[in-house]
Amino acid sequence: MKTTALLFLTMILVQMQTFAQCANQSNIYSFSYGGKNYEVVKEMQTWSNAALCAVERGGYLVEINDLGEQNAVYEAIINGAGVSPTYTSVPNGGGIAYVWTGATDQTEEGTWLWDGNNDGTGINFWIGQGANGSGNGGSVGGAYFNWGGTSTGTPNEPDNYGSGQDHAAIGLAGWPSGTTILGIAGEWNDIIGSSSLYYVIEKESGVGINNGKPEQEFRVFPNPIKNRLHVEGDYPIKNHGFKILDYTGRIIMQGCIEGDDNEIYIEALPKGLYFLKIEEDSHFTFKFIKS
Repeated sequence: MKTTALLFLTMILVQMQTFAQCANQSNIYSFSYGGKNYEVVKEMQTWSNAALCAVERGGYLVEINDLGEQNAVYEAIINGAGVSPTYTSVPNGGGIAYVWTGATDQTEEGTWLWDGNNDGTGINFWIGQGANGSGNGGSVGGAYFNWGGTSTGTPNEPDNYGSGQDHAAIGLAGWPSGTTILGIAGEWNDIIGSSSLYYVIEKESGVGINNGKPEQEFRVFPNPIKNRLHVEGDYPIKNHGFKILDYTGRIIMQGCIEGDDNEIYIEALPKGLYFLKIEEDSHFTFKFIKS
């Protein structure tokens, strides 16, 4: 029995170490634009794993809302971080290299959201497909977009070519490879989320992962935990929204912190590693173990 318990604890500690180091600092290029902080992470991850790491680092996969931000992000990728336009090749994306953004239509095909923390919600900025698909696509409410073909005046992407292309990335060359038929470097393409790519994290100013440090606004204990997770704040936190995500970024529980004890009941959760997101004016993320 003790051997089994020790083995389980060892596995959990290994998981904790892995997620605590979801991105090596030597592989991160940091920059700022428009009052926000960004990180270009030169480590290859699937879209969901990249989103999970973004959450752990106190942010979300980048949300690009205007031409200035688009230019700043692309400049940082190519010149700041020095990402090679040939660092990888994505067969389902025309055989070129890409970098992940936070755009996805995985919840509903053709409904593109900025959902860089992978919680199933976000700003709907585009509906439908470009000219290389059904051709019925368009921006929502005049929202900014930079799909492949935008530079010619006719967006070709997204097209869900072959199906399953539910996540958007910035192309680092024209595609298909060796051409600019569907898009040019810097424009976006929809590709399959299981592709392994570098990614860009965006952070609101002053937002970071909270592990109980005194200077931060929230504290969570005990950790590890069996049944009840207690939350304390530097100001009243009753009715704050919360979400609990598993290590894949999937939402397991969500609701509001209620009652005077500020506790979240997690008896039903299986043993394992989880992330608690507390949402108000800012987003704070905590890592904990259900024992």
